[in-house]
Amino acid sequence: MKKIIIALILLLPVTSFAQVPAFPMAFWGTATVDGIAAPAGATIRVYGGTSKIGEVTVMSGGVYGYTEPTKQKLLVEETTGSLSFTIQAPSINGGIETQGVVPITHDSFEAGETMQKTLDFELTTQVTSGRSSSGGGGSGGGGRRSSASTPAITQPLVLGQSTTTPATEEERRIQLQKQLITLLVQLVALLQQRASL
Repeated sequence: MKKIIIALILLLPVTSFAQVPAFPMAFWGTATVDGIAAPAGATIRVYGGTSKIGEVTVMSGGVYGYTEPTKQKLLVEETTGSLSFTIQAPSINGGIETQGVVPITHDSFEAGETMQKTLDFELTTQVTSGRSSSGGGGSGGGGRRSSASTPAITQPLVLGQSTTTPATEEERRIQLQKQLITLLVQLVALLQQRASL
């Protein structure tokens, strides 16, 4: 009995100084990109500052996590400060990881918390443009103002994208192709919007 008590006394300092990691935080819900369900296979990441602290793959229908305790969720490691979300898929933003135009955030890490969060990534900004048309006739008929949403040609915020000049000719060519694809997609969206007016 004395040996057991002595062993417990010797182990007490070791266990009292051992740091136990916090339980992860978990998110579940759906993800959309410009109002359309995120494609299956897209990767959603969570960052605490510049450190990646969680990652999950989007399932069918834009679902990235489920309410059931035994099913997939977006698990997040302990961090300080706010959390920010990104999405990456070959069919989104030329395959470059992005936060979108308006970053999606969560205030802080809460150990053991599981919560539903709908992630609505916006890759194009919506600008209201007005046109007025004057009515005919001698009485100076009224004008009509119509507003239409047109995508502005802007580059979404991107995490992990280098701002330095690519080192090789191949890297420059790939970067130029990605920029050209992004520009063409935005141009087609703008032309479709104008054609519907």
